[in-house]
Amino acid sequence: MIMNHISILIRSESASLKLLIFSYVSCGLFILSPSLAVMAQTPATATVAFMSKRDGNAEIYVMNPDGSGQRNLTQHPAEDYDPAWSPDGKQIMFSSNRDAGVFDLYLMDADGTNVRKVFETLAYRMNPAWSPDGKRIAYAQGDAQKAVLQFGIHFVPYPHLAIYVATLTGDTVEKLTDGFLPTWSPDGREIAFIVGGLAMEHTPLGLFDLEARTQETLLGKEMPWTFSPRWFPAGEHLSFAAIDGQLDNQGFLAFQQTTLHLVTREGAGLQQLTEEEDEALATHTWEPRGTELIYTGFSRVPNLSLQLFKTDLKGGAPTQLTRAGTNMSPDWLNPTARDVSPSVHSLTTTWGNVKED
Repeated sequence: MIMNHISILIRSESASLKLLIFSYVSCGLFILSPSLAVMAQTPATATVAFMSKRDGNAEIYVMNPDGSGQRNLTQHPAEDYDPAWSPDGKQIMFSSNRDAGVFDLYLMDADGTNVRKVFETLAYRMNPAWSPDGKRIAYAQGDAQKAVLQFGIHFVPYPHLAIYVATLTGDTVEKLTDGFLPTWSPDGREIAFIVGGLAMEHTPLGLFDLEARTQETLLGKEMPWTFSPRWFPAGEHLSFAAIDGQLDNQGFLAFQQTTLHLVTREGAGLQQLTEEEDEALATHTWEPRGTELIYTGFSRVPNLSLQLFKTDLKGGAPTQLTRAGTNMSPDWLNPTARDVSPSVHSLTTTWGNVKED
């Protein structure tokens, strides 16, 4: 589901998988034109943005929540990842290496037009996440040149990534802490992320309080290997992928099995949302009312591949939404649900009943 993405690229290595998260370093934001923002239109109905490699390279697609109407928005020879809807639904932010082969953050209108860079200076950035008011973004960045020199690759190892926050007006850029895959709480007070740093031995779930300027780790002993956190829409719970993994000698994460879990913001009430046989991977997204979930999983027909699946809170069998190529990093926009408060009690009660059946 959440990992979010996706900010991640998954590639097969024997029986295991390796997740690579890209990022880079820089400051200086491009000041967005007010006239461009006014012209952008919010989709009239619920729409899911995602990354697909069905055309030979990574592109940003959109579709209806039932899997119909799949359409390529970017149509560019470069690699495009990490789609993230703006809170008002008028824009999608994503990461792309279309400028000099360096991954950086870009904006486009909801229909794929008016593509422009977010930052004025080119640097390597990934994992964009919007603040609820749409005025700031969080993202991961690192030193890609150092990665190339040390490892001969263009991706930044997890221990070398840091979480930054910047305003869209360009007047503030701030490093928060070491880590990657940030996701903003619905009330705008906290950012959940995966804890990183040069001394990292695991990938625990972290929380950074933007008001108190404090950081804490959740489930460090119970769930030392986690990935792709997402806030449940009501903001009192977090979903994430628990991984049976390890860091390889280059600082990337290799794993064989993942399951999606839910926990309160305080780290209590841990629940498992998917079974091992569901083969759910890290990236996932919630329907804005919290009634359904779209996640990345394995499809074995016609060939083993990563596809998007949807499940609801009634315990029904997952529905496969995509079939062509590799598909992941979903982000669900429902313009009619933005003012509807989801029921966490309904979520936990229903999932609890499902697990007992």
